[in-house]
Amino acid sequence: MRIISGQYRGRKLLSPSNQDIRPTSDRMRETMFNILSHAPISLTGANVLDVFAGTGALGLEALSRGAAHVTFFDKHRPSLDLVKRNIALLQAEKKTRIKCVSAPILPRPTTQFNFIFLDPPYNLNVINETIISLRKSGYMAKDCLVIAEYAAANPIEFPDFLRVSTEKTYGEAHFAFLEVMS
Repeated sequence: MRIISGQYRGRKLLSPSNQDIRPTSDRMRETMFNILSHAPISLTGANVLDVFAGTGALGLEALSRGAAHVTFFDKHRPSLDLVKRNIALLQAEKKTRIKCVSAPILPRPTTQFNFIFLDPPYNLNVINETIISLRKSGYMAKDCLVIAEYAAANPIEFPDFLRVSTEKTYGEAHFAFLEVMS
């Protein structure tokens, strides 16, 4: 796994040593961020939340491409350790925060986020419940964009306050870009 573009371009991230963590492929991440480069809001200067962080690759890619700050949530200690090690590799500690969180149960937010990545394990059916919790708790900025990755075999009907702007499928993985409707 490598950072694809931006400030940390080409930097190699640590990968999981077992199958408990399923990182988003470099190719899929590149497609996601190419789509984000044409989003109605800019990643530059944005606050980003990476829920179900895994390796941290999505949030770190956002940081590399100009995000001001990234917060990482995960409940799996080996994932949190891996995220911490990847942050250290990039010397990005001042622009990041890591929290042990078991979504969809969320702590009180300290800020709102412009971009939220949701990439839970495919066997968990928690995306909609997490989205609803994020909205009710006040995590979503007015013009928030949610990027959800899930198993292509399990399509999701999203809450009605979201509009699907783009969708892509890569093998078993599917991702949707969701705009928050006012």
